[in-house]
Amino acid sequence: MSTTATMPETRPESQGHPGRPRPGLGALASLVINFAAPIAAYYLIHRQVSSSALALAIAGAIPVAYTLVMLAVRRRLDPIGVVSVASFGLGVLVSWASGGNALAIELQDPATTGLLGLACLVSVAVGRPLHPVIVRLLGRGNPRYADVANRSRTKTSMVVTAILGVTLTARAVALTILALTQSTSTFVALQHPVGLPILGLGLAAMFFYRSRLQARPS
Repeated sequence: MSTTATMPETRPESQGHPGRPRPGLGALASLVINFAAPIAAYYLIHRQVSSSALALAIAGAIPVAYTLVMLAVRRRLDPIGVVSVASFGLGVLVSWASGGNALAIELQDPATTGLLGLACLVSVAVGRPLHPVIVRLLGRGNPRYADVANRSRTKTSMVVTAILGVTLTARAVALTILALTQSTSTFVALQHPVGLPILGLGLAAMFFYRSRLQARPS
């Protein structure tokens, strides 16, 4: 009697890779570094320095340093990461040139996302939606993303780009108002509670539109 029939089949994917970090852990680390760490660092540093701008710059440098490390590890140019690093550097430079004004650093995030949101809305207005371009940038080197971008219908790309544009523009406006009307400490504490729900609404709109597309008869 053959023993191969009774031996359990071992699949390579079920074994895992002990030396490779799990995607869930990577996502958790990214959330901590990009959201929790800068807030905690700001309040800890602000107690030691007299300048809110300096504390904000040091705290904001944490996710920027993480982005640079990931770029170096992956050895691949990430356009979004490059824009994030460049906008932060510009904000720090403007803050330094204006005598340590923290407002320039506070506005660098909404300025970047606001410009991207406006670019999406303008692309919809002229009939050249940015959705396929964004998909290709996010999945550079991945044929699956390129295929998604190539198969995207014009109407679908228009709707997705419009949702993205409205979401990013609304978030930028909300954070700008918050930065102009509140102190730096209040801005740091409220920027994510204000900005994340707006992103959540945009994501929900994306899923709703996608579910409607899938429900339509082919």
